[in-house]
Amino acid sequence: SDAVLHRLALEKIAPPSILVDEGHRTIHLSESAGRYLQPAGGSLTGAVTDLVRQELRFALRSALYRAFERGETTLSPPIPVKFNGVAHRTCFQVRPIAVTPAEMPARHALVVFIEGEAVESAATDITAAPEEGRGALETIRRLEQELQLAESRLRTTCEESEAANEELRAANEELQSINEEYRSTSEELETSKEELQSINEELQTVNSELKLKLGSISRAHSDLQNLMAATDFGTLFLDTSLRIKRFTPKLADIFNVTASDEGRPITDFTHRLDYERLADDAKVVLRDLSPIEREVQSRNGGWYLVRLRPYRTVDDKIDGVVATFVDMTERRRIEDALRSSEARLRHETRLVEVSRAPVFVWDLDGGIVDWNRGSEQLYGFSKKEAVGQKKQVLLKTQVPGSSWDALEKQLVKKGSWDGELQQVTKDGRTILVESQIELVPMDGHRLVLESTRDVTERKAWECRQQLLLSEFAHRVKNTLAVVQSIAGQTLRSAPSNEEFFERFNGRIDALARAHGLLLEARWSGTDIGLLVRGQLEPYIAEGPNRIRFKGPQVMLRADQAIPFGLMLHELTTNAAKYGSLANSKGYVELNWSLAERNHKRILSVVWQERDGPAVKEPKGKGFGSRLIAKGLSGAKVQHEYRKSGVVCTIEVPLPGEEGDT
Repeated sequence: SDAVLHRLALEKIAPPSILVDEGHRTIHLSESAGRYLQPAGGSLTGAVTDLVRQELRFALRSALYRAFERGETTLSPPIPVKFNGVAHRTCFQVRPIAVTPAEMPARHALVVFIEGEAVESAATDITAAPEEGRGALETIRRLEQELQLAESRLRTTCEESEAANEELRAANEELQSINEEYRSTSEELETSKEELQSINEELQTVNSELKLKLGSISRAHSDLQNLMAATDFGTLFLDTSLRIKRFTPKLADIFNVTASDEGRPITDFTHRLDYERLADDAKVVLRDLSPIEREVQSRNGGWYLVRLRPYRTVDDKIDGVVATFVDMTERRRIEDALRSSEARLRHETRLVEVSRAPVFVWDLDGGIVDWNRGSEQLYGFSKKEAVGQKKQVLLKTQVPGSSWDALEKQLVKKGSWDGELQQVTKDGRTILVESQIELVPMDGHRLVLESTRDVTERKAWECRQQLLLSEFAHRVKNTLAVVQSIAGQTLRSAPSNEEFFERFNGRIDALARAHGLLLEARWSGTDIGLLVRGQLEPYIAEGPNRIRFKGPQVMLRADQAIPFGLMLHELTTNAAKYGSLANSKGYVELNWSLAERNHKRILSVVWQERDGPAVKEPKGKGFGSRLIAKGLSGAKVQHEYRKSGVVCTIEVPLPGEEGDT
């Protein structure tokens, strides 16, 4: 704007200036005012007298004082100020600035600097004096100017000092007058204080007496109120005429009374108790001066303990009756529950005591506390021997897969434990028991209730059952493999489906009969005589002379009995189709014997057909022939085709020894 342009133009052509507030703080500098500033060492302040060059500080301080205190404009005399090592005569003007005409004294001042020509050095002037004759005069003039400047500064300082002294004297006189006023006021207050003290002493004496009486009454009243409010039972105070004097708040739960009913006879009010003799009992207490106590039932099923006793004053005079009504419903319920629990506990304790199930109690930090009859029967220790002993020491308890310390930690953490324990009885037997343990804190003791069950035999049966199942699975797999092989070989060798069905069914029957004998013997083996009778039973039934067999008692293992039964089946089937069993006159002799060769027992079985049709050695061998020749592992099989019939000799190595029949 034009105003801003005007201000900028003035700043460019005007001499350097500084705007100062009444605290001598620098507010604003013109652009060229920095030439006259040279801050003193130390902390930087905003005071203009600390910022200007050192030669100007004294004169500027005096000029600012006159500007703000007297409102005068001051023009300083020329002061030599060195700029870049050359002294220049410098003047400044300090003018107070009032923003408004009413602002007196002024709150701001403008310092304007005017710089003159350079001052020649005294040495040059003195050296040039002999030559020109004017140096001495110039030196004298300069010294006179400096002297005048010093005198002017001194006068200014004196004036300022006198003004300050005047102000101090005026302030001192004002302070003295104020002090005199304070002193007179203090004397008046002191007089009033003495009067008040005398009055206060009298009041304190009266007040102390009243406080003592009021304190005793207040304490008694407070004690009575707190006692009545804190009591958990109803209390009724009656006078000698059975009129209500006072009652506690709890009495309102029993009687239909309010605070305004004090002074009325108690007989005018109804209550919730089945107690019609209240007034009569109160009269008896007043007459005999002996307390009466009764348990009374309320109409809502509760119970109250009623106590009536004479009311005695401080002077030991009878002044009525005090009746207290204590609610004992919960106590009666607890007593009934305790009696019931005690009876049930005695019954349960008796049941545990006579039970054959081992149950005992032991202290986690001590020994066995209780030992029932079942524990005596299982472990062999009597109750007298067990009580007081450490449970884990007495029974030598072992925790399978863990430790006793781990069991105790889990019991303390969870409060219960169940699992299997290995323990030792009195006679030294090691038994396995299923144990259920529960921690029951009682009267500062950590009691443990333990119930056990002997599972030693059950675990043994489970192990045997698992073993039998494993063996059975193995046998079934082997049998299925044999059946699968028989089915495949029979299918390849049978000329028709009917022939396949007949051969396969016969071989499966033979296998089933061998399995039946082995199952009866729990798969431990079977006697060869039973095996022969089972496989040849259909032909034995045709006549006693059709099959003739004889030999000692020999036990065959399961892996020998099954293939031997199949071999007998194949020999019998061939004899029924092509050999001696094909006609009514033929028969078969089957003999077996035991012999020892090279310290080995050899079973020799001879199958001989007689009186049958003539047989010839077949050109090819079917599955039946291969089954006879190679069905029994380790056996030597030899076939002879005679005119009288087929002769098959089988030699099987046997382990161990068997007795003869």
